[in-house]
Amino acid sequence: MARTAIALVVSAVVEIGLHTVRLPRLSRLLGVPLDTVGPREPDIAAPVIVPRRARRRLAAARRALKYWPFGDSCLRMALVGGFLVRDLDPVLRIGVAKHDGVVKAHAWIEIGGLSIDPGAADFAPVESARS
Repeated sequence: MARTAIALVVSAVVEIGLHTVRLPRLSRLLGVPLDTVGPREPDIAAPVIVPRRARRRLAAARRALKYWPFGDSCLRMALVGGFLVRDLDPVLRIGVAKHDGVVKAHAWIEIGGLSIDPGAADFAPVESARS
C-alpha cells in the first residue's frame, strides 16, 4: 500500500513535469536519463536480474497509473517506474515502429543495456541526430 501511495505522488510530479519541463531534463531530474546515443550492447557476463524489491516498485507504478486520470501511457510508466528503481541506474529509451502502415512510438526503461519491457523488442530506439 505504501509503495502505491509513493507511486501516486511520483505520478503527480511526473504529470506536472511533462507539462512544464522538456523531457530530457525531466528524465534527468527523476534519475532516469533519456538515452538517445543508441542501443548499448548488453553486458552478457552480468545479465540484468531485477531484484524483488524493484519488481514490487514497478508493480506499484502500474497500479498507480492504472486508474490515473491522465492516462497510463508508456512514457508515464517508464518515468514513474524508472524513478522508483533509480538505484539500478535505469535509462529511458524511446523507440518507433511501423505497424500496419502507422508509425507508433513507445517508451521503456533499460537496465544494464537490457529492456525490462518485453514489448520494446518491436521498436527501434531513436538516436540523437547530433554529432
